[in-house]
Amino acid sequence: MVRYIIPYIFLYLFYLPFRILPYRACLVYGRFLVRLLYPLAKKHRKIAYDNISYAFPDYSEEKKKELVWKSFLHIGDLLAGTLFAPRLSRKWMDKYLVYDAESLAIEQKTIQDGVGVVLISGHFGTWEILVQFMGIRMKGGGIYKKVRNPYVDRLIHKLRSKNGIKLVSTEESSQVTKMLKQGYWVGFGSDQNAGKVGIFVDFFNRKASTYQGPALMAYLTGAKMLLYSVLCGEKGKVMVRVKDLGFVDKSAFSDREAAIRHYTEVWTKALEEEVKLYPEQYFWVHRRWRTKPGDFPGQI
Repeated sequence: MVRYIIPYIFLYLFYLPFRILPYRACLVYGRFLVRLLYPLAKKHRKIAYDNISYAFPDYSEEKKKELVWKSFLHIGDLLAGTLFAPRLSRKWMDKYLVYDAESLAIEQKTIQDGVGVVLISGHFGTWEILVQFMGIRMKGGGIYKKVRNPYVDRLIHKLRSKNGIKLVSTEESSQVTKMLKQGYWVGFGSDQNAGKVGIFVDFFNRKASTYQGPALMAYLTGAKMLLYSVLCGEKGKVMVRVKDLGFVDKSAFSDREAAIRHYTEVWTKALEEEVKLYPEQYFWVHRRWRTKPGDFPGQI
């Protein structure tokens, strides 16, 4: 068990300043850490540059490199938000969360309707803050993948569930349908590479293997689909943008597969449009397009 304890202690010591420092100081500290590590991150800088080049082919070399730098600075904000997030409170939200009128109206009406919600987000903005305020603002649920290190796994589970969100592991995914039928808002961060289990849809000028989970859950349960963007603003403010993607209309499609493909394309396109507005806040360092058509025979 020693091989698990040492990484856990290292992780906890890394987390400790974010547990103690005020929120705005955490943001400064997060960016400071990224500035220190940026010169060493040659591999990830190249991944970000290549992804940005595909996504924005009309950008000049200077603009691409500038976006790489800004996206890394944002990782500092993301790190701070992620590790500070368990300390969120209603008082913090009243001070820092900013909704536009349309987004707030969508959220409030959906809460009043009492329907289950497939809450779709991406690796965009400061998404761990979204995880936390789901537990405070609504009847929130989430899916998490267990970490092999049991000590780290318990710590992550404790931090993520701090504000009341109900978590289920990927091994208990059957619980998600029950939760949605009970009126939970279940979060899906589904914009990572789905490998051989995904379907290919267009995302920033390339075919991307994409998880079917959000559309499938909406299809099976009748839950409403909402796309959330939770973005870093000025002076520590967090901007919340909500897009109503509606309910699955089964009657408009010949079979389940056609419906799931359509709504997967809908939410993926909606996320792309959001990222275009705030490209520096997308997680360009992840290998979103690693799986390519033809890598796995029979994949569609």
